[in-house]
Amino acid sequence: MLFQAPKRKARRMPNELSKPEPVIQKGFGTEMPPQKILVDIYFDQRGLAGQGTTFYQHYEQADWHSPKGTPYRNWKLLANEWIFNYEQEQKLRRRLRENLRSSQIQ
Repeated sequence: MLFQAPKRKARRMPNELSKPEPVIQKGFGTEMPPQKILVDIYFDQRGLAGQGTTFYQHYEQADWHSPKGTPYRNWKLLANEWIFNYEQEQKLRRRLRENLRSSQIQ
């Protein structure tokens, strides 16, 4: 070849578009308020992916403070309590449905 074809340059994306939000927190539960991505991951690992957003919005509206005004120190304890209460509510609803069905059959 007499001449070389010009090399193509790769298009670079702006940094803010190519990189996700960096996780600054360690994820132990003591960093308050938590990053939403950590809450979503935590709830997804427990099989309740949809509840993570509800949990986060509820406590975000409360500014991560108790009804008495005391700030919460560990969001994972709150999340575990939330998950326990949610599962108990689901069990109660299931029992009520089964009782309703059995009373309709008789």
